[in-house]
Amino acid sequence: MSNSSDPTAFLDGLIAGYQGVAQSWECDLMGHLNVSFYFGRSSDHAFFTRHALAMSPSQMRAQNIGTVALEEHVRFHREVASGGTMIGRSAPIEIGEKTMTIHQEFRDSEANLLCTFKTRIGHFDTAARRLVPWREATLEAAHKYQIAQPDFSAPKFLSGNGRVPAITREQTQAEGFVRCGGAGVNSWECDQFSHMNTMFYARRLTEAAPHMWRAMGHDLLDGVRQGLGSVVGEICLSYLAEVREGDILETYSSIREVNEKTVLIEHRLFNAETGELSALARLRVVHFNLTTRRAQNWPDDMRQTIEANLVPLDAAKS
Repeated sequence: MSNSSDPTAFLDGLIAGYQGVAQSWECDLMGHLNVSFYFGRSSDHAFFTRHALAMSPSQMRAQNIGTVALEEHVRFHREVASGGTMIGRSAPIEIGEKTMTIHQEFRDSEANLLCTFKTRIGHFDTAARRLVPWREATLEAAHKYQIAQPDFSAPKFLSGNGRVPAITREQTQAEGFVRCGGAGVNSWECDQFSHMNTMFYARRLTEAAPHMWRAMGHDLLDGVRQGLGSVVGEICLSYLAEVREGDILETYSSIREVNEKTVLIEHRLFNAETGELSALARLRVVHFNLTTRRAQNWPDDMRQTIEANLVPLDAAKS
């Protein structure tokens, strides 16, 4: 295992991969790269990580193997505007029999840190649809690249979702969560492993958010016209069941905590046909001044509205 106090040596020791630019059509009404496209970059970079870990595209196709994300912790360190450069690097930080935790980071061309991912992945048999032990060649390569998790990517406010219980859609509704999204899963949203790509889980979250705020009487567009918005600072997303082409997803959302400048939002994605919980995400969202590009206190009236609609994390509702 290696790590270094020398920034250049540290970066040179990571697996190089994705290198590109944020496009204008990927940016949202807050004026920066939308969360779903960070996940898209993460997915693009994962091709290079797998290849470095002795899992080439041809090998995976021949052996019916791949990887599947189990949980992702993401921190957003700096805004990326249209035209901003993005360079991806990664390395394993924890190595198990069937799973591995990967550090992944994106920096601009000046080496400024933009975003970090801590992703727990599993070695996936694409025919049997189950986790299997890593091959020796992959374990050997993983140990060669392994690093200690950098402090800058460690969880700040969200330590992890832990073991998510079997939550039902009916229970979710009874708790006070509001239906904020509904969509089918298209073929172009699925990856080479025949399930929905992580980018499109994130898309469901970003599309649900305006409906959640609207249900509380707040229009995001009105806020933007006044120079106020919200940005995601941190996400923890647990993938609980496979989502395949043709499935139907519903998103239920609520605010679980409110602080001076932030809220904790929880989104639950359900399979509309089976009622199965497919994913659960918690997001630390910051109230944001679009002129100063800094965090700002919630206005009193908006905070009162949030508190009136809060579904506290410790609420025990049947």
